[in-house]
Amino acid sequence: MISGACRVLIAGGGTAGHVIPAVAIGKALYSKGVLKKENEIHFVGSKRGTGREIVHEAGFEMSVLPGRGIQRKLTFRNVLSTLSLLSAFFRASLMILKAKPEIIVVMGGYASLACGLAGKLFNVPLLVAEQNAVPGATNKIIARFAEVSAVSFEGVNLPHSVLTGNPLRSEILNFIESDSRKEVRRELGVDDRTMITVFGGSLGAHHLNETVFELSELWEGKAISIYHVVGARDWPEFSQLEQKSIGDVEYKMIEYLSDLTALIGAADLVISRAGATSVSEITALGVPSILIPLPNSPGNHQEKNALFFEKNGSAMLLPDNELSCISLSNKISYLLEDESILLEMSKRTRAVAHLTAGDDMVDLISNIIERESYGK
Repeated sequence: MISGACRVLIAGGGTAGHVIPAVAIGKALYSKGVLKKENEIHFVGSKRGTGREIVHEAGFEMSVLPGRGIQRKLTFRNVLSTLSLLSAFFRASLMILKAKPEIIVVMGGYASLACGLAGKLFNVPLLVAEQNAVPGATNKIIARFAEVSAVSFEGVNLPHSVLTGNPLRSEILNFIESDSRKEVRRELGVDDRTMITVFGGSLGAHHLNETVFELSELWEGKAISIYHVVGARDWPEFSQLEQKSIGDVEYKMIEYLSDLTALIGAADLVISRAGATSVSEITALGVPSILIPLPNSPGNHQEKNALFFEKNGSAMLLPDNELSCISLSNKISYLLEDESILLEMSKRTRAVAHLTAGDDMVDLISNIIERESYGK
């Protein structure tokens, strides 16, 4: 339940890609002293989405609103979606009337659409946070009314845009500050082997999992260690497989880790989807990657994310429909044939990292709050 003490409302429902940076912003607001008392921040998410556990584990409260996507054609489902949005708008309005937040931060997703529109109705200042190279539908709408659009990629076309990057989890920043790479590699027993970390999200990516498992058995190149996070959905199937390598491969299968910081930071190469949180964390940790965008992601944003890093020279893009044991093996072989290739990619990765994204976002929020308070 939202508290009358709430000063900052952060709305973003649907995926962990919205929730993880939202929590990072919340923590930064307290660490920088913008917020000091309990319950001065409240999260709003989607009833159909994920993220409640992430928010609660971080020590924050979260309310959920109904909502589902609207298709670009006339269907009965769209009627239900419209009614659901109206219900969410009504409930968001009641929350705003009760708490009277000083600002609403819109992360994207259908819950944030209701909150953003309700905030506009009651003249609450809005800040849009866009994590991807292609803005989502909700953020495109709300950005028209927002004071600022904080974007993670250069050239994102939103009104009043400011390049901040995507706010990072404290675990990522702590790993970098403590320079934990060598220690983690020693603990893992990787030594001088090339370490490759593979993951496809909390549930996993079946095609990617099949391909990587096959590669682990057939690889005949340079000695490698593969840490393969298969995800909860595929674990029952893949955990029963008996892996037998014909080459020098150390292979470890992992069901799921809520925090992949150590496995990413210790790796020489990461193979993953191209979601906003994944690419921002890989980039922050300075690790080269092979990015396999999720097919048919909204607005094809994962491919656009991957293209940005490929053009920068810090990643290689491999479309899912071209993914096979042969194509993946060829790309890995190319990257490992000369150690200077990965070193140069790592250098280019660090050049586009935004390690201060959380602090920069807090500065924007603080400035809006102060300006509004001064105006009153």
